[in-house]
Amino acid sequence: MKNENRIAAAGRLALLLVFMGAVYNSSFSQNTDQLVKLRLAQSFEETGEWERAAALYEDLGKIEPSNFLYLDGLQRCYAQMKEYDKAINVIRRWLIIQPGDVLKRTALGGLLFDSGNEAAADSVWKSVVADDPRNKQLYRVVVNEMMQHRLYDQCIRMYLDGRSKSGNDAAFADELGNLYTALQQYKSATKEYLRLMTSAPEQLPFVQSRLSAYTAKPEGVRAADETVREELKAVPDNITLHRLSAWLLSEERLYDRALDEVRIIDRLSKSHGNELFNFAQRLYQEHAYKTAAEAFKEIIDDHQNAQLLPSARLGYARTFEELIPPADSAASATDVMTTCRRSIQLYESIAADYENTDFASQSVYRIGVMKFERLFDLDGAFRAFNQLKEMPSTSNSSTEAVLKLGEVQIARNDLAEARKDFDRLGKSPLVMYKDQAAYKLAELNYFEAKFDSALSILKQFDSNLNTDLTNDALQLQYFIQENNTSSPQALTEFAKADLLMRQHRYSESLLQFQDVVRRFPAALLDDDAMMKIGELHLFLNHPLDAVSAFSVVADSIQMSILKDHALFRIAEIYQRVLNNTAKAVEAYEKLLAQYPNSLYVEESRRRIRILRGDAL
Repeated sequence: MKNENRIAAAGRLALLLVFMGAVYNSSFSQNTDQLVKLRLAQSFEETGEWERAAALYEDLGKIEPSNFLYLDGLQRCYAQMKEYDKAINVIRRWLIIQPGDVLKRTALGGLLFDSGNEAAADSVWKSVVADDPRNKQLYRVVVNEMMQHRLYDQCIRMYLDGRSKSGNDAAFADELGNLYTALQQYKSATKEYLRLMTSAPEQLPFVQSRLSAYTAKPEGVRAADETVREELKAVPDNITLHRLSAWLLSEERLYDRALDEVRIIDRLSKSHGNELFNFAQRLYQEHAYKTAAEAFKEIIDDHQNAQLLPSARLGYARTFEELIPPADSAASATDVMTTCRRSIQLYESIAADYENTDFASQSVYRIGVMKFERLFDLDGAFRAFNQLKEMPSTSNSSTEAVLKLGEVQIARNDLAEARKDFDRLGKSPLVMYKDQAAYKLAELNYFEAKFDSALSILKQFDSNLNTDLTNDALQLQYFIQENNTSSPQALTEFAKADLLMRQHRYSESLLQFQDVVRRFPAALLDDDAMMKIGELHLFLNHPLDAVSAFSVVADSIQMSILKDHALFRIAEIYQRVLNNTAKAVEAYEKLLAQYPNSLYVEESRRRIRILRGDAL
C-alpha cells in the first residue's frame, strides 16, 4: 500500500513539473518575442522608418502598458511623424503612472509647443519649476527643452526668474552668458560673467576663457572692454577687474593702456614691480617690444626691488635689442649701427655689475650675437664667445658659444678651426647640440664640395622628428642629391658662392652666382641662384635690382618651385624697403591668386589687411 502511495505521489510530482515547465517555456517564449520586437523597433528608428517602429511599439505597449521603454519609443516615433496629439497622449498615460517624472513633464511642454499650443507649453514648463522654485536643476532641465525649440528669449526669462527665486545674484550667470553670446549681445554676456567673477574672483581664468569666445571679434572685445570700464567706475580698487581689463586691452593690442592697468594692479597689490615685470615678460613673448621696454625701464627707474633689478635690466636690454630695425628695412645703416652699439652697452653694464652670474653670461652671449649677426665684427664676436666658454653658468650659454664660435670661424674663412669647434660641440651630452653639430659639419663639407661626405652625415636626419633643423638638413640633402647628379660642376660653383655669401663677401658672391647662372643656364639650381642674387642685391642696397632678380624666378623660370617665395620677397621689398603700398598689395594679391595653397598665403592676407588699414 505504501509503495502504491509513493508511486501516485511521484506521478503527481511529474505532472506538476511538466505543467511548470510548460508555463516557464511559454513565459520565456513571450519575453524573447518582446525583446526581438523591441530591437527591431529600435533598428527601424535608427534608419528613420518611424511608422514601422511605431507599429511595433504599439504592439509592445498592449502587452505591457506601463513599460517605460515601449512608451518612450512610441512617443519618439509619434513626435518624428509629427503626430503630436498621439505623442502627448502617450506622455500623459505615463504621467498617470509616474506623475513626478520631471523629464517627461518637460518633454510634454515641448510637444505642446510643437503642436502649436504655446500657451499650454509655457504653462507646463512653469508648473515644473513651481514644484520647487529654488531647485536650480529644474530650471536647467526646462531650459534645455526650450533650447531645442530655439526659444532663446524664453530661456533667458526662465533663468532670470530662477535667479530671482534663488536670491543669488550670480545664479545662472554662466548659462545666461552663453545665451547672450549666442545672440551676439556681448555687453549683456560680459555683465553676466562679471557677476560670476564678482562672486568668486578666483574664476578670472574661467571668465577669460568664456570671453575669448567673442573677443576675437572687434565688436565683441569693444563691448567687453566698455562693460568692464563701466564696472570699474563703481569699484575702482577691484584688482580682479583691473586684471580682466588689462587682459582685454592686450587682446585688442592696446598695450599702452594695458600697461596703465598693470600699474594700478601693482600699486593696489603692493607688488613693488613684480606685476609690472610679469606683464613685461608677457609683452616680450607677444612681440610688443616697445611697451615691454617701457615696463622694464619703469621697474629699473622707479622700483627699489633688488631682486627684480638684474632681471629687469636684462629684459630691458633684450627688448631694446629687438627694437633694432631689421637689415632689410628702410632705416639708415647709421641709425641701425648706433642702436646696436647702445644695446651692446646695456649688456656690457649688466655683465660688469653682475660678474660670475647667469645675468653676466647671458649678456656676454647677446654681445657676441649682436657683434656677429648685426655688426659683423668678427674679432669682437670671437672674443665674446671665447670669454663665455670660461664663465660660470647654469644655462647652456657656454655650449651655445661653441656653436657660435664655429660660425664665426666660417665667416673668417678658417674652416679647419670651424670643424674643430663643431666636432667639440658634437661631444655634448645633449641631443639638440649633437644634431646641430652634425648639420654644421655637413654644411662645411658642402662648402668644400665634399658632397658625398655631406650626404653621409645628413642621412641621420631622415628619421628625426620634424623640427626646423631637420627641415634645413633635409632641404640641403635634397639640394645636393638633385644637383650633384645632374650638374656637379654647377653645384661646386654654387657652393663656393654660398660660402662667400655666408662670409658677407657680398660683391664677390654676387659675381659668382651671376657666373653660375651664365655658365649653367639649364642647371636645376638656376632658380636657387637667382634667389641668392636677389638677396645679395638687397644686402648691397640695390632693392630694384633685387626685385628684378626675384621677378625672373616668379615670371620666367617655368618649373621653379620657388615662384611663390619670389613673389613674397618682391612684396616684402615694396612694403618694407621701397614703402610702395600699392605695389606691395599688388604682389601679395598676385601670390594669393596664383598660388592659393602656398605656405605664404596666410601671412600675405594678414599683410594686405595691415597695408589697407583693416582690422586684424
